[in-house]
Amino acid sequence: MRKNTKIIQISGLRGILMLIFVATCLAAGFIAFPAIMAMYAWNYAGNFVAIPVINIYQGLMLWAIIAISGFIINDRKKFLIAFKAPGQLSDEEMKKLLDRVKVQTQAQTLNSMVLKAGDVKPVEKKEKTEEISENKKENV
Repeated sequence: MRKNTKIIQISGLRGILMLIFVATCLAAGFIAFPAIMAMYAWNYAGNFVAIPVINIYQGLMLWAIIAISGFIINDRKKFLIAFKAPGQLSDEEMKKLLDRVKVQTQAQTLNSMVLKAGDVKPVEKKEKTEEISENKKENV
């Protein structure tokens, strides 16, 4: 789970109404108002230049174009959209990759063989003191 996760709890009718109010205000402030302003700016410019008049839906599309273009162009260091060819692996990297795949395949095969055998008992770990005492008895 992520650290510093914030949880919003909505309880009762009052919480639902508050959620609807906040969502409506956000939509009006960030979507509807800029769309209406884009429509009025376009239509005002249409008075001076011979361009057609647009409605609110076309103003919304104009605002979306402006917002998305600004969002993409805003940060020049980090490109949100980049077009490039994927890098090729060198011969050495390809050999290492194939070796790793081969080792993993062999390990999976051995694991499945061990699991199918079923009568293999797990190795118990003895403490070092017991091993030392047993070795001393054998050497004497």
